[in-house]
Amino acid sequence: MVAMKAKQLNTRNKLGKFSKRDYGKTIKLGGKTYDHVMIEAAKIATKGKGDGRVSRADARLICKAARPSSDGRSTYDATEKATMAYIRKTYKFTPAGDQAVRAFIASQAAKQAQRTKHKKAMK
Repeated sequence: MVAMKAKQLNTRNKLGKFSKRDYGKTIKLGGKTYDHVMIEAAKIATKGKGDGRVSRADARLICKAARPSSDGRSTYDATEKATMAYIRKTYKFTPAGDQAVRAFIASQAAKQAQRTKHKKAMK
């Protein structure tokens, strides 16, 4: 049995060459603004071999797109929140994948709230 290759989040420019990811880039879908990298991560997670659902391993891509750095420099703003709601509504998740995304977002939100509370206490 051949092991499946892990899916990666790659971005390409208009010429098809690899380029750095622009985590601040947004796109418009149906008149609403969404995070481009998160949408691309969801597309990559569902394409290829399989049943088209986002698994636990694929959920890692979406989590990485939502929070690229784990040191507190990247925040979860309103655009990313709306994008995550769109992804949950549009794409199907396995129970393990859904639980993984929810746990990741909850833990990161708690850390962000703690940093914000500490920052306000310093003033």
